[in-house]
Formats: sequence, structure tokens, C-alpha cells
Amino acid sequence: MSGKSPPVAGPPISRQRKQILKILITGASGLLGRSVFSQLSANPAFDVTGTAFSRAGENLRRLDLTDSAAVADMLREIQPQVVIHCAAERWPDRCAENPDAAWQLNVQSTERLAQLCRDTGAQLVYISTDYVFDGSAPPYSADDEPNPINFYGRSKLAGEQAVLGNGDHWVLRVPLLFGPVTYLRESGVTALLETVRDPQAVTLDDWAIRFPTSVEDVARVLEQCLLKTAVGAHLGGIYQWSGDTACTRYQLARVVAETYGLSADHLSGDPAPQYNEPRPYNCQLDKSRLTDMGIEAGEPLTQQLARYLHPFL
Repeated sequence: MSGKSPPVAGPPISRQRKQILKILITGASGLLGRSVFSQLSANPAFDVTGTAFSRAGENLRRLDLTDSAAVADMLREIQPQVVIHCAAERWPDRCAENPDAAWQLNVQSTERLAQLCRDTGAQLVYISTDYVFDGSAPPYSADDEPNPINFYGRSKLAGEQAVLGNGDHWVLRVPLLFGPVTYLRESGVTALLETVRDPQAVTLDDWAIRFPTSVEDVARVLEQCLLKTAVGAHLGGIYQWSGDTACTRYQLARVVAETYGLSADHLSGDPAPQYNEPRPYNCQLDKSRLTDMGIEAGEPLTQQLARYLHPFL
């Protein structure tokens, strides 16, 4: 058919506005990636491809992020408009024990992914951490100067810089994560159920202030952000999200105990813990940049803990 069609012959405006956003998720088998993949896949506004490495299979494509050619091939095949980079080495002690591997994943592979996304026209969303701050002057805004005090924090900050320096991408910083787990020790938060149930006396950190944050909430935040970009909003730079409950590891263990009516008499708090790797005191994140956009998520910590720990009782 040639020539210009009259306006009434084109697709209805409502159909034009429902253009599907193609999304690629790295690390979709991990603690955060699973919830992000599940949340976004359930939304008909998105066409989602999840990738994993050692746990690929079923609904997830295998992707080695250290293989630049494989990453480039995947991007050319899927042609995503957005890539959510959940894959990372997120345990501070493991990062310090194997710094070369952690740097390769958290920084070098991230930088190459950012470059490939830029070259293919995809926007990269990089998941970072509150540990980019030293914890001495909370709460921290997205514009505050980072000053990480451990290797993990330094690697994630370098990842942020690589992402923001290689295209029109954005960063989402989040603190201590927990949520639906495949085994209790997959998160330091859910692992506390084992600590509470073991009657052996134990001393827990009662110094560092953390803000446990549900991966399901982070997934909802990402979903809302992407829905805004789908209708023309532009996201760029650094954003932050966090749960609202401040607690030490000792206090959190007592919350776990109280939630299930378990004894906490064998638990004691250490106000001056010694770490293999330094930990910041309080990295509370100011999330107003997102809440001012109307982004919402969250429910009481005790309610979240009850839901996530119930399968292990």
C-alpha cells in the first residue's frame, strides 16, 4: 500500500501507548534477580529475558558476563531497551578473600556491559550498595560523596563510575537485602533463624546499624521506574531505596525470635565487634529522589520476615 494513510487508518492511540518494553536481567537466579524477574515478567507491559550463569535453565538463559563476545551476541539477539544488572559478588568477606574475581565481576564485566549497552542503544540499570559510604554521617543523599571503607564498597563504587561514564545509564543503591530464599543462608537476614533456633550461646554485632530491605520491594520500585520510562520519563544518575527499620544484627535476631515466639535468651549483643573486613557504622540511604517521583513500596519488617521465614519453620 502506497501513499499516506489518513489518521483514522493508523493503530489506535491506546495501542501505540502499550508498546512492550524489552528488558534483559543479569543475575536473574540470585536473591534479588529472582524477585525482579518474577515481578517484571508478570507485567504485560514488559517482555523480559532473564540470564544466569551457574544456575541457568528453565526460564533463564545462560550468560557468562566475563565473555564480552557472548554478552554482545545476547544484546544483539534480544535487543533490549533496558538491561537490569543484578549480577554481582555481594558478600564483603568473599570479595576480600578473592579480590580479583570480585573486581572482574563487579567492575570489569560491568564496564564492558555498560559500553555494549551504550553501543546497542540499551539503558543499563546498575544495582549498587549503601556500602559506598563510610557510615559516619547518615542519612546519605544520592549526591553525597562516597567513601567506601572495604573492598566490596570500593568495587561497587568503581562499578557505578564505570556505568555512569559509559552511557545514559542509571544506578540504584540498596542496603542489606532479604526476601524469598532457597536456603536460609542466602541472606544474612534469613540466616538469623538458624542462629535463633540453635540453643548455643552466641554474641552478635550490636554496633553497626543496618536497614533490611525486601528484594520484592526493590523489584516493585524498579517496575514503577520502568513504567515511567515507558511513557517518556527519563531516569539518569543515582537513585536510592531502603527499608525504614534501623537495627543491629543482634536487634534483628531478637525480632526474628519474637516473630515466632522463640527464645532469645542465648543471644547477646557485642557493642564493639571485630570484623575480617571493616564495616561502616550507619549508611542510611535517603530515598527521597524516588519517593518525590511517587515511587512507593514497603510493608512492616515483621510481616515480611514472617512470610519469608515461614517455609523453613
